[in-house]
Amino acid sequence: MKRIFVRRAVVMALGLMLSGLLPSVRADSPANQQVASVEQLKSEAFKLIRDGHFDQSNTLLTQAAALSHDPLTEQMAAWTNGFETQRQQFAAERQKQFEKLAGEMNLFLKHDKPEDALDRAAGAYLLTDDKKTFRDSKPVDDLVKSEIQRAEDFEKNDQWIQSQRIFQDLSLVDPAVPTWKDRLKLAVRRERLLALYTPDVFKALRDQDTKDRDAADALLPRDPGAPAAADVKSPATQPTTQPVDATADDDDFKVDWHETLHGIKPEMLWDALVYARNNWYRDVTYQTLATGGLSGLRTLVTTKGLEKAFPDLANEKARDTFLGAIDDAIAANKAAAGADEQGALHDSLDKLQAVNDATVHLPTEVFTNEFSDGAFGELDPFSSMLWPSDLDEFKRTTQGEFSGVGIQIQSDPDGSLKVVSPLEDTPAFKAGIKPGDIITRIDGKNARGISTYQAVKSITGPAGTTVMLTIRSTDGKVREYTITRNTITVASVKGWTHKPGGGWDYFVDPDQKIGYMRLTNFASNSPKELNDAIDQMKAGGARGIIFDLRYDPGGLLTSATEIANKFLHDGVIVSTRPDRETGNPPTVAVARPEDADVDLPLVILVNQYSASASEIVSGALKDQKRAMLVGERTFGKGSVQMLFPLADKSAYLKLTTSHYYLPSGRCIHREENSTEWGVDPDVTVEMTPEQMRAAIDARQDMDVLQSADASTTPAAQPVPTTNPTTAPTASGTKGLLAADPQLSAALLLMRLKINGAAL
Repeated sequence: MKRIFVRRAVVMALGLMLSGLLPSVRADSPANQQVASVEQLKSEAFKLIRDGHFDQSNTLLTQAAALSHDPLTEQMAAWTNGFETQRQQFAAERQKQFEKLAGEMNLFLKHDKPEDALDRAAGAYLLTDDKKTFRDSKPVDDLVKSEIQRAEDFEKNDQWIQSQRIFQDLSLVDPAVPTWKDRLKLAVRRERLLALYTPDVFKALRDQDTKDRDAADALLPRDPGAPAAADVKSPATQPTTQPVDATADDDDFKVDWHETLHGIKPEMLWDALVYARNNWYRDVTYQTLATGGLSGLRTLVTTKGLEKAFPDLANEKARDTFLGAIDDAIAANKAAAGADEQGALHDSLDKLQAVNDATVHLPTEVFTNEFSDGAFGELDPFSSMLWPSDLDEFKRTTQGEFSGVGIQIQSDPDGSLKVVSPLEDTPAFKAGIKPGDIITRIDGKNARGISTYQAVKSITGPAGTTVMLTIRSTDGKVREYTITRNTITVASVKGWTHKPGGGWDYFVDPDQKIGYMRLTNFASNSPKELNDAIDQMKAGGARGIIFDLRYDPGGLLTSATEIANKFLHDGVIVSTRPDRETGNPPTVAVARPEDADVDLPLVILVNQYSASASEIVSGALKDQKRAMLVGERTFGKGSVQMLFPLADKSAYLKLTTSHYYLPSGRCIHREENSTEWGVDPDVTVEMTPEQMRAAIDARQDMDVLQSADASTTPAAQPVPTTNPTTAPTASGTKGLLAADPQLSAALLLMRLKINGAAL
């Protein structure tokens, strides 16, 4: 607040001085006084731009241009004014989206649909600038309190899908309360158990939730621009809005747990526990692993519905005896100390398995899998077992070439299968699938609750075959995409727009010679591709480069360090180290001077989907004062995993062994309940989900490859423009810069920087 008052005082003083009401700061001639005033106005404007105050900087540059009549200053003022116009448009759109969600919240409250109201409240909370005021408002506070009680009632009645839905929303509107995340985790685990072992029970719970959601959605006014189902065509790779029959016989994946857990042996688990104790990046005791594993077994035994797969769970006496044995094992492990911990855990497993064989008769592979899930769940989200059935898919996804549709996916805490990002130039990308989309069905079978490995196994397949994905986008619309699989070999470096016939034009602003390149992932060939792109930009007289790392999920650490080294002459790039002595030594990657180093001004674009290697590069170049960052805080994936072989490499433990650290010494990893993570931009420009989708649509339109003999741009395709003042549209046909405020901000900063602005 103090900084704002000081700057306002400077502006007022400059204005008074120019009008003659204050003495000038110099005793020189009037001409010199005017030059000094113009430079002061520009200097203050550039400081405000660096802090993201574009509206105030626009006013000062306009004053400086009017005073000086200097063509360059006038051009700077025009650039800034154009971006400020666009920024105001996007701010108004964000406010409109907030008001829409808040209105829907009130509508659902009126119609006694509290879960749906809380969904909207969570969405509105993320869009409002004054989150505390919104959260503390009486309607929202009353809703939260009532939903806490409803979630507890759902838990008591074994309605896990409904309870996890509430806890998911509570973790958004009350992010500082760790209780919601813990209870969400438990609800999701129970859902996973039902989906794996008794899919029919899980389906019944899910169908009720779907019915409730559909009833609520029916209360909403229909979008007048949405096509009727009968008007929608659905050729291959095109979406359709026709509803999916939720009662179809093939509605669910008939996951056979026998196949999923085939080959699991108790000795694999024991070796993995020893590896975890000795190599996890933080000190972990056998007591902690034992408590987690035993709690995992307790969750299995107390989840209603699983008796359909394991009939002896319905025997109350047998179940209580087994639960009593779990309590005894927990107490024995808590009582163990020092060297006795390992022995206590080993004895507990042997005794508990014997009780199991005499009571509830859980199959050995089930006992082992659920103990494993609970034990390694005490560590971190990236440490887990790779069982024999997982290996084929794991190996295929790490080889860099596969046959599929080209999307990166993850399992969300609520059990949803989310698209992290489509890979560019792939069937999924061309079909229009976006980051944040939820895959609800695969070939008509419900995808909720299945593992990512199961999903990958179902989505990938031989080139030329098709897969149908049902997608729920962030706007709530559901579409079906029939996509033809292909061999996925994607170049990782992209330019501004395709040249006719192939290749990239890398100049986003040909007049100012500003280059633009995107990196989709850090593959083994990425450094060479990046070198080629930079060489082309240099040959074209590039004065500055915008480097887009948004939606880049990361990749190879070696590629990240090579790319960062391209822009640095010396200094630390990244270091890794565990938090304790494990035998895994710390590492440090240091930049080295090379003849091909790039010294051009650099602006890097990042957002919440920039992860891992993207954070290493952007963080290193920010810390070393080599680049300005624009966008939003990055994902916060800063952990390093190693594979530990088990049982002659028929299974593996994937274990976090260290974390990445930036040159400043700060760890980028997002710990549970942490408030700091990732890499913060120098200039924050936020985008709503709808705005992000509009920008991606515009990007896809511009990425259409035209034939080499095309003499004109087809009318159906947008004409790329560097004019950021055109209002954005959902289709992006007004140009990518008009739909992408983050890119427009980066372009403004680069234009100013290469023309002398002290940014």
